[in-house]
Amino acid sequence: MPKLIHKLLLLLAGSILTLQMSSASAMTRADPAELGFDTATLDELRGQLDQLVREGSAPGISVMVARKGQVAFEHVVGTLDVETGAPLKADSLFRIYSMTKPVTAFAALQLVDQGLIGADTPVTSVLPEWKDLTAMDGESEVPAQPMLLSHLLTHTSGLSYGYHGDTKVDRMYRAAGIIDDWDYLTHDLDELAAKLADIPLLFQPGSRWHYGFSSDVAGLVVERVSKLKLDEYMHERVFKPLGVEDAYFDVPPEALNRFGTNQYRKPDGGWRIQDTPREDPEFIDVSFLSGGGGLVMTTEAFTRWAVMIANGGKYGDIQLLSEDTTKLMFTNQLPDAARAAGSNPHSFGLSISPRMTEGVATGLTYSWGGAAGTRFWIDLQHELVVVVMVQVLNSTGREVRTVREHVYRALEGKKSIP
Repeated sequence: MPKLIHKLLLLLAGSILTLQMSSASAMTRADPAELGFDTATLDELRGQLDQLVREGSAPGISVMVARKGQVAFEHVVGTLDVETGAPLKADSLFRIYSMTKPVTAFAALQLVDQGLIGADTPVTSVLPEWKDLTAMDGESEVPAQPMLLSHLLTHTSGLSYGYHGDTKVDRMYRAAGIIDDWDYLTHDLDELAAKLADIPLLFQPGSRWHYGFSSDVAGLVVERVSKLKLDEYMHERVFKPLGVEDAYFDVPPEALNRFGTNQYRKPDGGWRIQDTPREDPEFIDVSFLSGGGGLVMTTEAFTRWAVMIANGGKYGDIQLLSEDTTKLMFTNQLPDAARAAGSNPHSFGLSISPRMTEGVATGLTYSWGGAAGTRFWIDLQHELVVVVMVQVLNSTGREVRTVREHVYRALEGKKSIP
């Protein structure tokens, strides 16, 4: 596409969203009973969440439930910073880690929507340094088949992370110094692409699902196609039109008082701190903008984004993504042959799973989670969005299970089985 047309399309998209900003408003709160919830069950949920904090399941828990685009339930309890004792509040910031992935997929789909790239576009058209990629075939390296944008958005690209396996490829990731257990070791996305260019893919693109740097590379695709850094693109094209200011790849000094500790649960009780607002190499003074795990957001900010995609890419009067393209985030894109036994179908950005009610599948949920115990899901059948935020690296998931059970019991009077 000629550069002039490319620039005009981006300017036009940005202008439309800026004009629509005037119609964006804060999320409205509604009487949960008017939205179909049993209020006594929701009150019981508040007590259960309080009890989980008292029992040490998590230092703090923040939950927001929206139905039909309106907030029906919100509860914040516990501690933000276990070193200082600062309390968790409604505007506290959370490391959402891999919940960044569906937001990055959304950003890439915006470019698809604008005709600037296609889901079936070879990645090498944007990353020419990958023209000689190889892939593993048994113990041998062979030329890689074309990797498409769709492979990045479904985690079937053949990319790995390198820290959770011991294959030849995983060892090469570690030797290249790309990532350790938690912290990114590369300076920026361009350096990541340069290092990955010299490492074979774990398998041929499209042949199977595997967790890895797919979303980070998708973020680089967004950068190169849009000619904006990923944080600038997200702010201008995703968050600003939604009226969201509290979404950061690099938490600014003025927001650090709302950013707490991240921790492991000790086997004998208590907390072992991993990162604090005083020192966090992943989210403070960073240059590596991770589309796979780099966002920090408030509970309401993420809820607003999720409500928008649940509403067909529209928030209020603002259409951030066409309804047809948004449907790609709620449609399985993973061939059966690429799915591991027992694994879920995947759309562009979300995992699709059956919703079990009293042991019977009664619908579908579209969800994703983060390494620090955060979780969200969308239930289109019930026009429901649920966001659960904690900061516990070895979370047992009790918070999510408790919320799920009570939310569906409040709606249906039945027990939901996670």
